[in-house]
Amino acid sequence: MHMSHRRTARRASLLTAALLALLPATAGAQTANSIDVPTAGGYAVHVEFSDAAGGLDPDIAAAYVGYLDSLPHGAELAKLNIEVVSNDQVAGLCGGLEGQGILACYQANRNRMTVPDAGIDATTTDGTYSLRYVLAHEYGHHVAHHRSNPGFRGGAIDWGPKLWASQELVCHKTLRHRLFPGSEGSQYRDNPGENWAEAYARLTFPDQPWSFSRLLVPDGVDLDAARRDVVEPWTGNRTAVFTMPGARRQQRFHVALNLDGQVSALVRGPQRSQVGVRLSIHGRRAATSRRHGRSDTLTRTVCRSSPALDLTFTATRKGGRKGPVQLTVSYPG
Repeated sequence: MHMSHRRTARRASLLTAALLALLPATAGAQTANSIDVPTAGGYAVHVEFSDAAGGLDPDIAAAYVGYLDSLPHGAELAKLNIEVVSNDQVAGLCGGLEGQGILACYQANRNRMTVPDAGIDATTTDGTYSLRYVLAHEYGHHVAHHRSNPGFRGGAIDWGPKLWASQELVCHKTLRHRLFPGSEGSQYRDNPGENWAEAYARLTFPDQPWSFSRLLVPDGVDLDAARRDVVEPWTGNRTAVFTMPGARRQQRFHVALNLDGQVSALVRGPQRSQVGVRLSIHGRRAATSRRHGRSDTLTRTVCRSSPALDLTFTATRKGGRKGPVQLTVSYPG
């Protein structure tokens, strides 16, 4: 199976022509007929049909929604919209060309998955790939769109959700030019957002051969992180508070970083004091506060090169009035 991502805010999955040959070839103007399909969890998923797909078909709608409801998911399922179209419409609506084998795609800014009217049981003629598998991949993008991974341009949909991306050291590998978040061209298979969607699909299809980055082939630990991103997602930074005694001019404090992301430090001294803070990683200065006064801050996105990284924060009294100095550190975990 070849997969492709088009920068039309849609993420498209490609299957072989053998699978497309199974899909009905219809044509016509796209006018939607819609239905809200309830799920076992009490949500409702909106499904629209194009006229070219034959108009509203409640059975097909129920089959698609029932299958997606069976995948690992959270409350983000309620925000999904499904667009069922004819085979002839899929490529154009997914930002590609007819004959490229595009079967389905996901449009993040509309929470929309575009799928063919083939029915949930469509497969390639050799049985290697299924529409179910492709929909699992596309739903992985929907999960990522509704997960938080601040500090990285493009967020979770380009870098992967926080726990999986940190477990896979996506940031470190990106800095070494081994992975390419958001890539749509020759480095597509080294795009961590697409690798995340593949890892998510393997929560349901563990035996599917891996055809993306060899740096991100998932093992049991990686898949456990992916599952937690779905059902127990990261929601925000932790906070650690330290105090430097009033008589000291400098003191080091340590924080164990187990996840990649944005780290910040706020140092605050008594009135008419001058304080500062710096961050060191592996004994090398990584960031230093710049202001002179009773408080100052620094912020930096930190990538680990191993599962745990020791961050050293040094609170400094630069002058002025003596008294206790408080250091508050915010870190991903």
